Amino acid sequence: EGLRCGVLEDLVELLAEWSPIPVTYAGGVNALEDLDRVKEVGKGRVDLTIGSALDIFGGEVAYDDVVAWQRRQESEVEG
Repeated sequence: EGLRCGVLEDLVELLAEWSPIPVTYAGGVNALEDLDRVKEVGKGRVDLTIGSALDIFGGEVAYDDVVAWQRRQESEVEG
């Protein structure tokens, strides 16, 4: 749990480069833009979980916005 202190981009980059299997980064998200940043830095090879940053857990990132972001990603893959 990163307690919304920011994503460790260097770690995401290393995971994308070195992990031989799909990997999920957890912790640090504090804004919706972090999803795009992990996608970019992780070269699309690193998934992301969000916990306390979500509004449903007291954070400031709207759950509905995260769901909409994910649906856009899925439609890009399908389209």
